[in-house]
Amino acid sequence: MQVIVGGGTPLFADEDSELELETAQGVAQLAQQLEEVPGIVAAFPERQGVGLAAGAQGRTGATIRSVPPHLFAPNSSFSRLFKAEAGSLNLSSPRSALVGTGIAKTLALNPGDTIRLVTMRTSPTGKVIPRITSFTVEGILSCGYQELDSLWVFIPFDAGFSLLEGSLSTVLVGIQTEDAFGEHFLETAWRVEDQLPSGCRLRLWSQLNTTQFENFSSTRIMLIFIMFLIVLVASVNVSSALVMLAMERRREIAILKSMGATSGGIVTSFLFTGFCAGGAGVVMGIPVGILCAVNVNGILSWIERIVNIFARFWYNLKTSCMELVGNLLSDESLSAAGDFVPVQLLDPAFYLEEIPVVLPWGGIFAIAAGTLVLSVVVSALPSVRAGREKPLDTLRKF
Repeated sequence: MQVIVGGGTPLFADEDSELELETAQGVAQLAQQLEEVPGIVAAFPERQGVGLAAGAQGRTGATIRSVPPHLFAPNSSFSRLFKAEAGSLNLSSPRSALVGTGIAKTLALNPGDTIRLVTMRTSPTGKVIPRITSFTVEGILSCGYQELDSLWVFIPFDAGFSLLEGSLSTVLVGIQTEDAFGEHFLETAWRVEDQLPSGCRLRLWSQLNTTQFENFSSTRIMLIFIMFLIVLVASVNVSSALVMLAMERRREIAILKSMGATSGGIVTSFLFTGFCAGGAGVVMGIPVGILCAVNVNGILSWIERIVNIFARFWYNLKTSCMELVGNLLSDESLSAAGDFVPVQLLDPAFYLEEIPVVLPWGGIFAIAAGTLVLSVVVSALPSVRAGREKPLDTLRKF
């Protein structure tokens, strides 16, 4: 969850409160008070704004996030969301900065280089003028999502609080709970809201990311529906196989019935056959599916390498043919060819660098149980038809 302390206009605490929310110390004290609320694991202040990041190779827009230096400590849960591509995740110096991989690539930045952040401030006369502040790049980080890595620049909280103008930034307190998906999450949110001074407002993570959350939910429902269709088609194949089995074994069924076998016993045997067919699919399919899911990133990487081998071979073959034709016709334009561009199955510009994998064992168990039940259900019709076979009519035909 997230507490929005101020955005655009300065906010003040209640008259009986000692907090001064227009200062860095006041916001930090508010974060410390919120950490004492039951169900809260950690709370950290932040000031966030926009600016212009400039380096030796150019400039680009950036979202400047000023956070406490201890937020990137090795034992911090926040640091686990990021990967250091170069340098270290360190904000110990007042003029240190951590830059996303996208900005670092655009500005050709490396650890130890200087990055200049251009922000706006209001002069005593009321004019808005630019402010240029230099920082030293301590590390290049990545959250696995290129769109965010092309925006973020992290700086220490105290430096950012004075650097970012109040009317062009937002002061907030990020809150980490014990379980963001648990049944007590809303109760914790209500406790936090009771502790907030006037002027502050509470926003849940589901409210902040409503569009993405709905997108992921609809994608999940679509994948479940597709999986259901796959299981349904497989169950129809089981039913068809039992129909063919009953037709091929009509003589054996007639002999068993003439020897005293009951219709119920025949029906049970065919139902058990359908159950075994579904059980064999579950026993073989689920372990293979789990193995593929756990190693999906490696599988995609392997497929990507194979595709690029053939793509590079075709590129070299086409280039050689064009050069040969260009030399024969003395046409240099035919022999010119662009550089080879590798194929990317999951372009990081549109997808995550790696697909996160979480195994919902409850859902897997439900799918396995549903597959077995569906196998028995679709086996009912051919089983009943096999049990109704009349031995005399069947034996006369043979």
